Amino acid sequence: MLTFFNIGSILLFIYFAFVIVLTIQIVLDNKPPEVAVAWLLAIYFLPYFGAGLFLLSGVNWKKRKIMKQLPERSFKTYLGPVLEQQKTFLQEAHTNNELDNDMVKAISLALQSGNSIVTLNNRVELYYEGGKFFDDLIVDLENAQDTINMEFFIFRSDELGRRITTILERKAREGVKVRLLFDGVGCFNKQSWKFKRELKNSQIDAHYFLDPLNILSSRLLNYRNHRKIVVIDGQIGYTGGMNVGLEYIDGGPQFHRWRDTHVRMVGESVQLLQSVFLSDWYNSGGDVVQDARFFPLPAAKGDYLPTQIVVSGPDSDWNSIKKLFQLLISNANSRICIQSPYFIPDQSLMNALETAALSGVEVNLMMTGLPDKRVPFWVAHTYFEDLLKSGVHIYLYEGGFMHAKVLIVDETISTVGSCNMDTRSFHLDYEVNAFFYDAKITADLIEQFNVDVAECKKITFEDIREFSILRRLRNSIFRMIAPVL
Repeated sequence: MLTFFNIGSILLFIYFAFVIVLTIQIVLDNKPPEVAVAWLLAIYFLPYFGAGLFLLSGVNWKKRKIMKQLPERSFKTYLGPVLEQQKTFLQEAHTNNELDNDMVKAISLALQSGNSIVTLNNRVELYYEGGKFFDDLIVDLENAQDTINMEFFIFRSDELGRRITTILERKAREGVKVRLLFDGVGCFNKQSWKFKRELKNSQIDAHYFLDPLNILSSRLLNYRNHRKIVVIDGQIGYTGGMNVGLEYIDGGPQFHRWRDTHVRMVGESVQLLQSVFLSDWYNSGGDVVQDARFFPLPAAKGDYLPTQIVVSGPDSDWNSIKKLFQLLISNANSRICIQSPYFIPDQSLMNALETAALSGVEVNLMMTGLPDKRVPFWVAHTYFEDLLKSGVHIYLYEGGFMHAKVLIVDETISTVGSCNMDTRSFHLDYEVNAFFYDAKITADLIEQFNVDVAECKKITFEDIREFSILRRLRNSIFRMIAPVL
């Protein structure tokens, strides 16, 4: 007869056997060492909870099929002949000294790893705060004639979100085809039921990327679409760091200001943004779109501004954005400027930054000094001492919340997008960045970086030494499990 003690012993045996199976699974997955160790610690020292968390968000679905269609593969399918032409362009540009060797290597890496073609005719406008960005976006939405495609990680049903959806509903009634895509986790608990009901009853075609309320996709909730893309009439594109919410204009209840970076693009690169959106749309249950109306020729000739739209995700063949970051940092000759709200690098990126600084390159890292999430903020501090030793300048922005995702290298290469300088963005989230090979764009970003420095606290060794032992211990403990958060 089974007793309570016997049942408990059997359950304990089953759990230990299960832990052994999970351990073998983690080892065979060949995850990065820091990620594997973090999961093992979670499973061993957080009984039941750690194992449950691994099943929910730690299984390596990259070895399986997460998305039906990846933008990188769509680029290759529809732009195959163009990809071959790019190689000729790179050879000629290098021969004619139009692009230096560092640019050629960066462009080639994006081509080979993500099929990201380089477009030449583009016009770009940079935004450093939400007010101007949303004013221009609303004007462009009002002027839309044929199609509007929008996707955001966060789209709140606040005053701003309702204002934009009101415009979208009206444009849909006028005959404009409107598609709206949200990330399921990013928008969870940020949209009222009334908003969702009204949206469902409107003529807007709306979908969620991995809806957390869908039992079929719940196992994939650790993978999120962090991209922010708007494409209007196939002619105007937006991308960068800003989502839809009043806090991106006024800082919200938590911050007195929100500092972000976003871009408006007109020209050939818009077609690439359109391709990314349509792939995400299809992966979220939308229809397959191959209509030429979504890929019109640019209405006007742009400036000569070599640009690449680069994407990455957990099931990409290569982590293209991360590899580009590493390459650009390693090849820097004079200066590196980084802006990211979070800083949780892996060892390869740490080595690249330290090596650059030790070789005489001016390396500047700026992250938020007023955090929205405590744990990533604490973890970032564990990297500061080694960075300072190598000569990296570290700035904590205190003029509000720093949400910009920017990398600037030397005088002619820069990138703006959705990708943070952290493990989650590199390995778990779907991201998109625009890479610019242009002195003027880079100069504008450097000028804004210098403006931001004036509102920063510069970290010194004295600041690090003032940390109490308990504070250091707390930060280091969370660093051990940061890769699984």
